[in-house]
Amino acid sequence: MEEHQTGLLGDGRIHTATYKKQAYDLIKDAILYNRFRVDAIYSQEAICNELGISRTPVREALLELQKEGYVSFSRGKGVKVVPMTRQDARDILEGRIFLESHNAKLAAMRGTPEEKQAIMNCLLELEESLTTLDSRLLYRIDHQFHRLVAAASHNDWFSSQTSLILDHYLRFEVKSVYNNSIDGKLVYKEHLAIGEGIFAGQAEKAAAAMQHHLSNSYTRTLGEIWKNPPER
Repeated sequence: MEEHQTGLLGDGRIHTATYKKQAYDLIKDAILYNRFRVDAIYSQEAICNELGISRTPVREALLELQKEGYVSFSRGKGVKVVPMTRQDARDILEGRIFLESHNAKLAAMRGTPEEKQAIMNCLLELEESLTTLDSRLLYRIDHQFHRLVAAASHNDWFSSQTSLILDHYLRFEVKSVYNNSIDGKLVYKEHLAIGEGIFAGQAEKAAAAMQHHLSNSYTRTLGEIWKNPPER
């Protein structure tokens, strides 16, 4: 099996996508959206067969995911998805609400017109997709909105840490908010308040709207953790 696939980009350069990257993305997606169950053991052979990718890139992808805390190796058995502890989850919730409020504030202050328009366009896509009740699609658009806000902060550290937090957040978030149209519309309205604050350059309004949205989100789907922090 070839180790690379190539395709022509619009600028005429050849783009090489390694099988390791494909395997990494597919396995990580299966973890984030709970197709791979926590603590279940999966043989590397079964993963290779499922992905249609050879053993070497799959193993390299799994080693990368091990470094990032997603999986662990069970000697002689395979790999398993590492569970997220209650304290880990609480730490992520606290980190996210603190970081993303600052992202929104900076995006309102520093975002270019093009970046602010991209944020609003993402909101339009979210609104238009609500009727699908496709939870996976809606979460992807939702998190793309948060990533666009982070990018508009023009702080590379904030942006990279936001992406990291968003991925790990999906590991324990119950992903139920978009299962009905009423909750979906409510979440959209909270996002819209953030976007409008950013678009208008109203930094404090954008930050407060982000904090309000995330606090509400935690209460809706993760209230047990958010309202009752574990004892250290």
